[in-house]
Amino acid sequence: MGLNGIHYCRNQYINTQLAAGITLDPNIIVMESEPSTQRQPSPNPMLRRAFSLPITQYAWREVRKGHPSVALEQLKVPVMHDLAPGEVLVQVEAAALNPIGYKLMSMLPNTVAKRPHTAENDFTGIVVASQGVTEFKHGDAVCGWVSQSMSQMTSQGALCHFVRVRADHCVRRPHNVTPIQAAGVCLAGLSAYKLLFEDAKVKAGQRIFINNGSGGVGSFAIQLAKAFGCHVTATASSTTRDFVLRLGADEVVDYQTEPVAQFLVKNPPEILFDAIVDCHGLSPDLYNNCEHYLKPEGIFATVAPATPSLFATATAGAGLFGRALRPAWLGGVSRNLRLLNLENSKDDLRALGDFISSGKVTPAVDSVFKFDDIFLAYERLMSGRAQGKVVVVVDSDLYVEQKHGKPKST
Repeated sequence: MGLNGIHYCRNQYINTQLAAGITLDPNIIVMESEPSTQRQPSPNPMLRRAFSLPITQYAWREVRKGHPSVALEQLKVPVMHDLAPGEVLVQVEAAALNPIGYKLMSMLPNTVAKRPHTAENDFTGIVVASQGVTEFKHGDAVCGWVSQSMSQMTSQGALCHFVRVRADHCVRRPHNVTPIQAAGVCLAGLSAYKLLFEDAKVKAGQRIFINNGSGGVGSFAIQLAKAFGCHVTATASSTTRDFVLRLGADEVVDYQTEPVAQFLVKNPPEILFDAIVDCHGLSPDLYNNCEHYLKPEGIFATVAPATPSLFATATAGAGLFGRALRPAWLGGVSRNLRLLNLENSKDDLRALGDFISSGKVTPAVDSVFKFDDIFLAYERLMSGRAQGKVVVVVDSDLYVEQKHGKPKST
């Protein structure tokens, strides 16, 4: 009998007892006799492991549309033991918040978002079970993510204690980062990697402009571009300028002084940019005026427009592509436009992991919050002042260790 079969039998037993009106502790299933006649633990490691895992957990579930304080509830939900081939069960140590999380909470109706489901995408933790997976074994430390498509199919997410996820959405945690640093690697890191190397087709030595350099995606994009030998100009505020320079930016444009597009039109670089990577997506002006500062063969790669409603997002996207497809004599923009379409790629995850393992890229962490303080964490993220990732610690011991300056070993 495989591990899934063991979990199935255990769950069937529990359900039978509950149906008969027998109360059981959902987190501990006692398999031994009374203390005076206690048996030795099973020598079968698969059996020991199966019965050591809880059947329920607490998770932050997205139950309705709205602000995180309205949309989220902490609920007890099942731990998904019945894994499909190619899946792993990960005990989550820490998760990271992403702007796309709260934007979709407030934007998408319940039917489109397929609520309820566990919130957020990025996590790091320890593999505790797998089905038909050879790359990871029990006890391996990984970082991974739950893609939007996977979340809608499985209702899984990162803000929980145990997450069921496809193994190809995980990568071994680099040895030189802590769990807190690793929590926010995948979604933001993959976004930056794809924007630079697949959408903008950046080559070594090119001159790159990165909008919103202090955010989660921007902080990865700066480091990846510098690791590739590029000259990087990035936007920042007066308070995040030093942070962006520490990430490796060669030049900084202060977006608080005047609108970025307006500044670049008046002060174009001596050598036009080879690519523009917009990690904010808020204003179409940066693209509409890019002929002044982006080479004719250059590419403008952007995340989806950041707007407060589904209709406004669709309108902004249509407006961008309308200008890109329209001929110049009708007011079009003669520069290639690429919109990020983030799908999972095991090869890209491995490449990102290699950049981190080599020390060329270091995940930037802004702040760390307890699992129960999720609304404070979203408040920090939504303030627009975060420098790097906002991390939520699920493992309480890990939170205590990082507070005392003793990072947990990877």
